[in-house]
Amino acid sequence: MERSVPFPLRRKLGLFALGLVLLLAAASVVGILQLAAIRTDAKRLLEESRELALAHDLDAHFESIGILLKLVDADIQGSLAREYLQMQMRDMYQFLRELDAGPQGEIDPSRASHQAEERQLTAMLRERLKALEEHVKVARSAVTDVDRASVQDMAAQGKELENEGLEEAEHAHRDLEKRSQHALTIMLATVGVAIVGLLATLWFVLRTVVQPLRLLKERADAVGQGDFTPRARIHSQDELGDFARAFDDMAQKVAATQVALQDRVATKTRELARAARYADLGVLAAGIAHEINNPLATIATCAEGMQRRMDRGTLERGQETEYFRTIASEAYRARDITQRLLSLARPEPGPATRVVLATLLAELQRVTKHQLERRSVKLEVESAPALAVRGNSGELLQALVNLVLNARDASPAGKSVRIAARREGSAAVIDVDDEGGGVPPELVERIFEPFFTTKQPGEGTGLGLSLVAAIVEGHGGTITVGPAPSGGARFRVRIPLDSPHWTEVMT
Repeated sequence: MERSVPFPLRRKLGLFALGLVLLLAAASVVGILQLAAIRTDAKRLLEESRELALAHDLDAHFESIGILLKLVDADIQGSLAREYLQMQMRDMYQFLRELDAGPQGEIDPSRASHQAEERQLTAMLRERLKALEEHVKVARSAVTDVDRASVQDMAAQGKELENEGLEEAEHAHRDLEKRSQHALTIMLATVGVAIVGLLATLWFVLRTVVQPLRLLKERADAVGQGDFTPRARIHSQDELGDFARAFDDMAQKVAATQVALQDRVATKTRELARAARYADLGVLAAGIAHEINNPLATIATCAEGMQRRMDRGTLERGQETEYFRTIASEAYRARDITQRLLSLARPEPGPATRVVLATLLAELQRVTKHQLERRSVKLEVESAPALAVRGNSGELLQALVNLVLNARDASPAGKSVRIAARREGSAAVIDVDDEGGGVPPELVERIFEPFFTTKQPGEGTGLGLSLVAAIVEGHGGTITVGPAPSGGARFRVRIPLDSPHWTEVMT
């Protein structure tokens, strides 16, 4: 169900925009009225300029009439002067009609009082001019003092008409300047109102839109980072406020759900931890079975050899001693393997001593001799006599035994397994090569994974190479696999060299 917003954002923006538009409209109307008044005053000024020009022309004609009357009175070119006098009068009638007519095609913008005064003066001039014209038309009549006085009166009225026009022009000019100042003030006020309106609009948008959106973004970022702590709420009664309240409700629900999920995850984690411990016990048991199998196989092989030689009566004292020594050594190695497998959960390796690789490889030959002979595989060993590393001799022997037996299983009967130790920089490098089919490139990345094996079921558990990798890494070294020059596989072990002052321990 859609929630109703008490005061929607669109209504706020609409009312704010309406107020701004009305304010600007009022300023525009006042400005338009002022411009119209300025236009009227300009027309007044133009009209008075036209009337002043006509008044000047009348003054000039009055002077001309005075001169012509003197010529007529002196009978100097009387007929010609009389003719010019009539022409001047006709022009004056035309000027008076133009004064009465006003601007062409438009209404006279002058004040009514000025127009009334102007019409009165033009009517008086027309009457006096008509009387003078009637007197001049009388054939050969002499110019009297009355005529001269009449012309002087008309000149005075023309001057009065000119002064009236000049006064109206000055009045129009003052009105024009005044209205121009008003128009400028209104324009500046309109610009000020526009600037204030824009600033108010900016403030309104920042206050009602941008700030709530910023708070919502901060709230969303905090929720995205898992922080459900209540923050500053948006109290506006519009769509943004409604959205903010809905978001806060959702965040609280998500927080409650997260707490419930964390409880369930904690419960499942405890269950998985118990299951993992049981799985570790299974891995440990499988590792023990796999690793103990090698020394037990050596012990069984030695016991079978002793029994065959005793049955034939060919068991010599030295051979018997060697068999017993091998059996005892493998029994102790089985014990060490058991201790090592039982301590897999501990990250620290066994006690570290100085281990001479030539001695360690000689022990490796003795331990693996009988198992290699049963598969008709030879072991070739090469090592520098002074090459030594720091580590646990039992663990290193266990790792090398696993590598040699793994190479034996990969090599056909009659072939050889070669192990060579050399120095390379500050590390000892031990290469174990076989003459088998090699490791496919797609299996190189998985060869050291626990329980991964390419052997047939019952022949291996996939723990041998993973334990070798764990022992080598525990000694600060690395192990890699690649192709051997013989075409088989080469396992390369790299272990840091030992310092010369450590005591050599013969194994």
